[in-house]
Amino acid sequence: MGDVMKVLFVFPDLASDITNYTGVTSYGVSILSALCKEAGFETELLHLTQEPTRAGFVEKIAAAQPGLIAFSTNSHYARRLPEWTEWAAEGASAPIAVGGVHPTLSPEEVINLPHVSHICIGEGEEAFLELCRALDEGRDTTGIANLWVKQDGVIHRNEMRPLIRDLDTLPDPDYGLFQFEELYPVRRGLFPYIMSRGCAFRCTYCSVHALRELSPRGVKFWRFLSPRHTAEQLRDMIARHKADIDKVQFLDAILFPNMRWLREFAPLYKELVGLPFSCNMRADFVTEESAALMADMGCEIVRFGVESGDDYISDEILDRSLEVEDIRRAFAILRRHGMERWSYNIVGIPEENLESALKTIRLNAEIDPELAIAFIFYPYPGTRLHDRCVEKGYMTDKEFDHYFQGVATRMPDFSEGDILFLHRFFRPLIRLYRFGNRWQGEGRERWVDFVDGVLRSPLLPRHTIVKVHMAYRRLRHNMGEFLVNRSPGLYRLLGGTDPV
Repeated sequence: MGDVMKVLFVFPDLASDITNYTGVTSYGVSILSALCKEAGFETELLHLTQEPTRAGFVEKIAAAQPGLIAFSTNSHYARRLPEWTEWAAEGASAPIAVGGVHPTLSPEEVINLPHVSHICIGEGEEAFLELCRALDEGRDTTGIANLWVKQDGVIHRNEMRPLIRDLDTLPDPDYGLFQFEELYPVRRGLFPYIMSRGCAFRCTYCSVHALRELSPRGVKFWRFLSPRHTAEQLRDMIARHKADIDKVQFLDAILFPNMRWLREFAPLYKELVGLPFSCNMRADFVTEESAALMADMGCEIVRFGVESGDDYISDEILDRSLEVEDIRRAFAILRRHGMERWSYNIVGIPEENLESALKTIRLNAEIDPELAIAFIFYPYPGTRLHDRCVEKGYMTDKEFDHYFQGVATRMPDFSEGDILFLHRFFRPLIRLYRFGNRWQGEGRERWVDFVDGVLRSPLLPRHTIVKVHMAYRRLRHNMGEFLVNRSPGLYRLLGGTDPV
């Protein structure tokens, strides 16, 4: 067998509109790295948090001397894969594998890239470890389940294996693969953590429903670590990395699968971890009991997918199985229990228009979240909403690195400029509507009607306002990046987060 084989992971993470951005962890890459190390392989990470150059990329690939180059990618970076995999092939002669959501949902596109020899469909732990062992031992890889393998111009499309039934059998994620203390959330005192896979719901804009349909039957798709394993793993990982952590950031789609799980987890978390935390939730999972347990555990911030304030958009287009009234009720319960409520919203949803999008802003003004965040709709391949965009002729050839940058669709009743206007000024507009909350009854209604009229008026230069605002943001971002690199002391003095 000779020298120990090294796996080089390439993780694109280009949230480039954040000044001094240093990236986040990848749960998938961390788990694969842990498995590789358990099996005796070396691992290394090329973490792309800034726009790479060809020379720099090739140099890092060559320096690593990998036996396997493994890209993890979502659909935002699909258009970059041809170039990046070409650069990887220039830097080393190792096989190139691609895994993640995008190759799972668009496998033919990825496996046909000239320099890609393997792609992973679905969960990668067992398949990836089998691939590493086969390459290390010089064995054939064409029959590995969950992999598509291109060899001598022939594509071997293998069947998918069953999902991992018990997540407790997996090792702790290898956060040490990353420059952990320099990561963007960790610099803010947050310990990012995931304890589940999948989701029980089938929202049309999310890839989860498409991944569920591809997965073999027989194992529940939405799976959690056991409550005790979760608490013990989290305690041990925080101690192991010795970072300056103030709170835990649960990144699961929903904090808990059912009340039985939460009732068991709550006292274990308090005893073994005991840190304040933030989490994601669905409105219909919020009850007086669940809110009380979460507050007692130390929950400080709950992030909600509000998405749309229009019942038709929410029910018929997004298939969320949630009413606006569910959101109002959940926000009220959490307020009573003293937790911050953050709302996540989408602007530019197919078949949305200016009026229905304003309903979302008005709903936020009513429920009064401590923080409201808006995302621009992005049509992810494989999702039902992507298919709807194709059928309706809404698709364009625009692609972006993340869903804050620009509009990738073209809709007849909602212009790109109007979408960007509502997105860029989402929070100020909420505050504008909320100004009317000081009045009751008819006074409030008149204020809402007045604001609606101004925002819908053809005399309001929404597109021009957006252009000026975007120019200002670019200037501010460029100045921030300049100061980070040239005068970090002045950058901190002006309120910037400490550079690494």
